[in-house]
Amino acid sequence: MGRRKSVAELQKQLQYAQARAAYKPPALEEGGTIRKQSKTPVKYGVLVGSAAESLTVQASTAGLAFFGGLAPLGLADAAGDPRMASGSHPSVIKATVGDGTPSRVRAKGSNRPYIRYAQGTRGSNVQSSFSAPISADSGTALKTKFNTVADTIKGKLGGSYGRVWLEPERLVLTESGGN
Repeated sequence: MGRRKSVAELQKQLQYAQARAAYKPPALEEGGTIRKQSKTPVKYGVLVGSAAESLTVQASTAGLAFFGGLAPLGLADAAGDPRMASGSHPSVIKATVGDGTPSRVRAKGSNRPYIRYAQGTRGSNVQSSFSAPISADSGTALKTKFNTVADTIKGKLGGSYGRVWLEPERLVLTESGGN
């Protein structure tokens, strides 16, 4: 048998239950501005398989500009190469630009306090996360290229709250049962 709850605990639970019962989700915004992110087809060299195999992937235009263009990322203009198979993902370098002084804000719907570390203020339409494919001939070359690009953009990350990381490629490998 559990211990008895104090009056204060019961009152707190009642207050929480009443707040949950009275909660109405915020209305969806109508007619708000939508910022469409432009994409660019680029030539991506596959890490697994033959060294000459290249595929076409979509890259964020803002991400390519943030990371320094096609050459530092080991990419080239798309030249009619086949598209990457559905479900496969290229190696991607990602970055989040932090704010030097994080701010304490409250969530719109629940009024829950949280700390915002991203660049800009809520609703300012400032892009704070970037991603782009990154390509190399081998795993060690990919690591070297990542370190080079990361060192280059370190000044753009906005202090100690900015981050840069690498997500490795994931390929869907299939084989038919025929001879």
